Amino acid sequence: MSPKTLLGLLGFLCLALAAAALPSPGPALPGSYPRLGSLGPGDPIYQQQQEQLAASYTALAAGVDGPELVIYRFVASAELDLFSLAARVNLPYETLATLNGLDRSRSIVPGESLLIPSAPGIFVPEKPGNDLDLLLSYRALDKGDVLQLASASGTRTWHFYRGARFKPEERALFLGLLFRFPLPRARVSSGYGMRVNPVTGTQAFHHGIDLAAPLGTDVYAGRDGIVSASGIDPVLGEYLVIDHEGNWQTVYGHLSKRLVRLKDKVESGMIIGRVGTTGQSTGPHLHFEVRNKGETRDPQALIPKVQR
Repeated sequence: MSPKTLLGLLGFLCLALAAAALPSPGPALPGSYPRLGSLGPGDPIYQQQQEQLAASYTALAAGVDGPELVIYRFVASAELDLFSLAARVNLPYETLATLNGLDRSRSIVPGESLLIPSAPGIFVPEKPGNDLDLLLSYRALDKGDVLQLASASGTRTWHFYRGARFKPEERALFLGLLFRFPLPRARVSSGYGMRVNPVTGTQAFHHGIDLAAPLGTDVYAGRDGIVSASGIDPVLGEYLVIDHEGNWQTVYGHLSKRLVRLKDKVESGMIIGRVGTTGQSTGPHLHFEVRNKGETRDPQALIPKVQR
């Protein structure tokens, strides 16, 4: 091998080693996303996002692959609601809510930074961070495009369902019409309505549902609220009652342990007790009841139906 050839080979190897030592490109940092300004025709970044969005809608209507997804950043200069923002950027509110980890309808405050995509759809995080994420995770994750996106809370892996909208239960949960499932997992052992009482053997109206689960299973608050009753009842055993906005209440009975006290403020999904078999019970389960203005409602109509 000639000296010239040898030098050329050594130079190539040095370049290859240098390239290998460079860090692989990762997802863009939040500050590097193109920033939307006025959300009007005078903003060239907004015009660009709208052109890409129009191309995405056209592709969806034709049933073909759309253009590459681009993420933009918007910083609110004044308070506005999510629905108004969605209308201004021509995207479904579900798209903005899921991409930004919003699990309920609320106002966007001045200075708050939101990510705005160039295509409509549902963003499902690989690791659920709230009740809505958990419900969204029941979708078949292998059907969505896998993305790595950075936000103010860090980089996360997402599954993007281009063109998808909320299912009825997801929409109800987001709009505050549903309650969180009160256990990590369970089966309904007794429904709402008339039944033969398993202890007394007589016909009686069952004002809640019974959820069979192992003794000591965590019990979650169905929604934000305040503990309005806590005690021991001959039928319900150890129980809790939580008041919620809109004249709603939830009741948790047959607990083995209560972990919150009277007047405590609780958040949706907070652990408030443990499954037990206290009171009038034939085995470990949670009696879960939902009331509105003092009248009981069928809880199965007000909680997500699909549970793991």
